[in-house]
Amino acid sequence: MAQGMALKYGGAAHPRLAAAVGVLALGLLYYFSQVTDQLRIRILVLNLAMVLLLLLAVMAVYRQRRPVHGLERLLRASYLVFVAYSVLRPAIVAVFLWEGPLPELSSSPLWLLMLALNLLLSLWFIAVAVSVREMFVILKHERDRDSLTQLLNRRAFFEQAPARMRQLGGQWALVVCDVDHFKHINDNLGHGMGDEVLKLVAQVLVHHVRQDDLVVRFVGEEFVLMLRCTDLEGAVAVVQRMREQLALESLRLLPQPLTASFGVVMCDAMASLQMLLQHADALLYEAKRAGRNRVVSSLVALSHPPRHRPWCRAEPSGAVVAVYGAKVAVAQVQ
Repeated sequence: MAQGMALKYGGAAHPRLAAAVGVLALGLLYYFSQVTDQLRIRILVLNLAMVLLLLLAVMAVYRQRRPVHGLERLLRASYLVFVAYSVLRPAIVAVFLWEGPLPELSSSPLWLLMLALNLLLSLWFIAVAVSVREMFVILKHERDRDSLTQLLNRRAFFEQAPARMRQLGGQWALVVCDVDHFKHINDNLGHGMGDEVLKLVAQVLVHHVRQDDLVVRFVGEEFVLMLRCTDLEGAVAVVQRMREQLALESLRLLPQPLTASFGVVMCDAMASLQMLLQHADALLYEAKRAGRNRVVSSLVALSHPPRHRPWCRAEPSGAVVAVYGAKVAVAQVQ
């Protein structure tokens, strides 16, 4: 409990000191049970050890500024009450329960009251702690999710993507998707229809990804995906299915098929997200220039981000050569 409270408020419950208290308490309990049988001393030792362990986190909990949320204040107050009662408990044992026959201790009204208070305070603290945890889960969800599509937002992407890539390793494809002519939809069909279109795009993208992948509403009508894959061809195949399904599903909402343009670039777990986003955005720009409703991909992630949009030319083979100064990236138009 103490360690959890301390960590929650950015401190520590001094684990080495806590371990020393635990070892000392176990030694005393062994001595007063095996060497000399002293029940009341064992009770006192156990209660004092619990007090010391709880007090280790008090400074970490209460050095923080006063929390704004009511549940947060209730959690801190409940912890203080629990600590205060833990301090009173050994004093009650030493003053009121030290004398008298041992068989009567377990049936003493004061002893039974202490046991009942232990149970009630423990249950109360657990209930408050669970409520606070649920509150933080809800707040984190609201912070990390786009309210319209329920996808991850830009902030969550930059927090989660690097950790996900390092944890899983391997090859990844970064995909930038932009809905074609979205302003025309908003201007002619209304912002309500625009919202429905964005939700449809989110549903289609999520339908084609796996559990380890990330789908993000980056800004406006632009979406970003991180796909874990082994090669560029596999990533492009997934993106093509997204593009095709989007055109079909959109006919339920729109008189004409909805199209989107995609830029796809391969990378590994150590790549810079900012650099990859610039490269994928350059490929997306080329897809827009080439007529929209297409996928432009690149196997090459340049070591330095381009300062300007790339100059591109079409080759007879159907490839698009994007030139960044002296560096060249070949991107196949699908």
